[in-house]
Amino acid sequence: LKSAVGSQRCPYTRNVVAMLRALFVSSIGLAGLSQADAVSLRAHQHASDELFTVSLRPSTREAYSPVSRNNVRPSQRHLSLLERSAALSREHSRQASLGAALNRMRAQSQRVHALQYFGEVYVGTPEQKFTVIFDTGSGHLMVPSVKCDSAACSKHKRFQANQSSTSTPIAWADEPMTAAADDTDRDTMVVNFAMGDAVGQYMRDKVCLGGDGGKFCAMADFVEMTEESDNPFKDAEWDGIVGLGQSVSDAAEFNIFGVLSTNSTPSMKMPVFAVYLGRNIEDEAEITFGGVRKERMDSDLTWVPVYEEGYWQFQISDVLINGKTINICKKYGERQCQGVLDTGSSLMMGPENDLGMILKALSFANDTQINCTKEQKFPNLGFVIAGKTFEMEADDYMDRSQDGHDANMQSCWAHLMPVRDTGRGPIFVLGMPFLRAFYTAYDVKNKKIGVALASHKASTVHSKDVVVEPLVALRPGMDDSAGKPAAAVDNKRKVAEAKKEGH
Repeated sequence: LKSAVGSQRCPYTRNVVAMLRALFVSSIGLAGLSQADAVSLRAHQHASDELFTVSLRPSTREAYSPVSRNNVRPSQRHLSLLERSAALSREHSRQASLGAALNRMRAQSQRVHALQYFGEVYVGTPEQKFTVIFDTGSGHLMVPSVKCDSAACSKHKRFQANQSSTSTPIAWADEPMTAAADDTDRDTMVVNFAMGDAVGQYMRDKVCLGGDGGKFCAMADFVEMTEESDNPFKDAEWDGIVGLGQSVSDAAEFNIFGVLSTNSTPSMKMPVFAVYLGRNIEDEAEITFGGVRKERMDSDLTWVPVYEEGYWQFQISDVLINGKTINICKKYGERQCQGVLDTGSSLMMGPENDLGMILKALSFANDTQINCTKEQKFPNLGFVIAGKTFEMEADDYMDRSQDGHDANMQSCWAHLMPVRDTGRGPIFVLGMPFLRAFYTAYDVKNKKIGVALASHKASTVHSKDVVVEPLVALRPGMDDSAGKPAAAVDNKRKVAEAKKEGH
């Protein structure tokens, strides 16, 4: 293959070679890996069927969702992030992906209700630990690089490739197994966020998901960020992002969980990760790798196939208010309504016309915020998925506040946001309000999604094959709706207790 390609940088030739190499590696397994990759994986040769869970920590900071990304060839490189962004702006407008509108929606939801959950990922040999957001709406692991001298990077843990015996710089996104000869002949990835940008280069190294109780590890590709804008990174309590999107990575080698599900040490019992969020910020939250935790469910999982490759997208056959249909899915024919499960969205979003009907049926007229009385009751909101109704009570999809009102009045607001077409057709984005009400599982091999009623009882049972590392939740101190200072809220005590108990 190398003789045929030589030093040519023809993208079509590279694509063919990358596909052949991927087929070669997948067909012969470990023997097809580089010596460094194989040695690293064999170092953890303890076959087991364990289930590892990472506890999540929530936070309310700047929006972090990637809005778009582009790979820049060496001839397009510039001195600064601003120059690179300017050079790419026309290309962005011409080649905006179908997911760009959806990502802008996600970013907007974070600005409105910026709650985030974060945990840890481990990269390199020996391991370097990073605090990360786990995001089902993006497709790459991104961590700051020691080569980054931006002010935002200086406040965070930075990946030191020269301190890892298993790291390899990667030259091209479409040749994810090819080592870079030098830094001047490599792809540069520019990622646009809602409130800033980042620039990175591709690396390959051992990546581990899990915690102190155990980890799944494999060689995988990721992005080390060499430049970061102040927003959203400088004041963030996390270092980077782990993309867990269904199929939105540059190549299969960048799909971290996809790689781990088929080639991890120890091997995974199931190619599944699952998400549990507590009802309140102070409660436990976690992400589980290698299977599900039955003690986090109050019902069996209902499985639905991924409808369209890319995001965790599926069919919703009906939307119900207090158990009665409002007939908004029939007009879409066989496609029905479409939903996306998204840990990166702090609200639930949907098509403007459809969400307008839902808000009206929920007694919110044409707005997401109304004045209400303390005694006022609001109906349940249900989604029919794979023939089963998943019903949210009012407290699941809305909040109330007494601030600025007389004794009997309150402000009531629904965690719903009307949005325009995403480019993938009308879609309901089911973010954190839905994920707090329901336990969700994601099967990467069989391309299906599981949904169950979440159990919010204290987790006193430790699953036989489960290792839990809690995720931290945080809402920093800020002004409340009446403009008065409000104290920070977090679940750090719960996280400390969980880690002490060995979850």
